[in-house]
Parts: sequence; C-alpha cells; structure tokens
Amino acid sequence: MRNRIARACSVLAAGVAVSSVIGLSAATMASAATAQPSAKPAATPACGFNCFNLSSLTLGPRTIQNAYVPGNTGTGGKVGQKVNLHFASNTQVNADFTGAQVGTLTDFCPQHGGVGLAQTSYACLNYPAGYPVFESDWSPFGNESGLCVGARLPVTSGENVTLQNCGTNATTIWVGDLANSVIRNGRVYFPWVNGASTTFSHQLTLTVDPGTSKPINQLKLKSLNKINGSIPDTQQFTFTFGPVA
Repeated sequence: MRNRIARACSVLAAGVAVSSVIGLSAATMASAATAQPSAKPAATPACGFNCFNLSSLTLGPRTIQNAYVPGNTGTGGKVGQKVNLHFASNTQVNADFTGAQVGTLTDFCPQHGGVGLAQTSYACLNYPAGYPVFESDWSPFGNESGLCVGARLPVTSGENVTLQNCGTNATTIWVGDLANSVIRNGRVYFPWVNGASTTFSHQLTLTVDPGTSKPINQLKLKSLNKINGSIPDTQQFTFTFGPVA
C-alpha cells in the first residue's frame, strides 16, 4: 500500500490521478490524462526541479506558495512570518520550497510504528496508513533554510500559516486527504490536513483567504468544510515541480 501511494503522489504532482488510489472511474481518468494544463511551474532556475510549487484550485496554478519576507531576496526569514500564495515568477526566490512528499502516515503515526505525529492526531486516527505526508521547507535559490510551513501551537481554526522551525512539532507536517480529491483541468487537487490537528471532527486544513492584504492570499488553518458533499476550492491544492521553462 505504501509504495502504491508513493507512486500515486508522484503522478499527482504531474497532474494525473491514479484511479485505484482515489477511486475515480476509468472514463474520468482518461479525460484527465488528455486535458493537461498549459500553465508552467515557477520555482527559480537555481532551485530547479528540487523545488515544488503549491497552488490552489480557487486561484489557479500560476499563483503559488510564497514566504512573505520583505525584499524577496531569500534572506531575513524567521519563525512567525506569514505564508501566502503569490503570482508565480522564476525570479521570486521567496516562492522556492523543497520537500513535497516526505513519507506516508506509516512513517509518522505511532499506531504504525512511526514517529512525528501524536497518536491522537486526526490524521492518525482517521486516515489509511498509506496516505501521503508532505513538508514545505523554505529554500531560497534551492538552499534549505530550516524553516517550514506550519503554525503556532496549539493550532486553532482561523490561525495564520507561518514559517516554523522544521521538525520541531507536528504543525509542519501535512497529510493529503486523497478521499476528498478532485480533478480540474487535468490536475488533481486535495486538502492538506495539518498533522497537529487533534479535533474529533472538522480537521484543521490548509486554506487560502483571497480577501486578505499584507499579504494578499494569506494561507490559514481552517476546519475542513464540506458543502453539499464538496470541499470548497479554497481548501483544494495541487503541486508541480521545477522552474519556468
């Protein structure tokens, strides 16, 4: 199961789903495979294909994850600085992130012999062991900073997503909710659930708020919100690798 999910996520990153993992029909899969998007990823050339570019369904693939650090020089980042979605450019060094999938819940949940998440984590209690786990390490010009996308503890709904020290707590760990994935324009989108969420239900999920300023498109933690069985576009994310060609 673990290997199957890992293979699936590498395909997800390229924009094509695997029906055996997320339960989509063969007809839907064929349609997605023939409808690849024309938008290109936008890490800097120095980061290259070591970098991945997270984008949302609500803003599209040209608006990607970005550390809101003054000057956009790749320096000056610190714990607590906000993370947003910013229009992609291959000169935007604050949008360089490495990491992406770093394992599965098998590697992180105590129930499966893993470490990193609490036994009471929503993801460990409710998701299959093979679900993918992600981490976003801010890496200007491809140089890992040791600052990852996370939040303050204890995590609460409405909290800003910020840079946090990598590997020190579960807030920098994100779990792909594949059961709630959707395909749009040939890309697979799914919610990123925060590993520190221990709520009984309505798990805390990465959410973009297009109505913010300073920064625009602030990323926040909000409860996963199903409306008539569907997840809102603001909570659906996808990713690609590499610089603008």
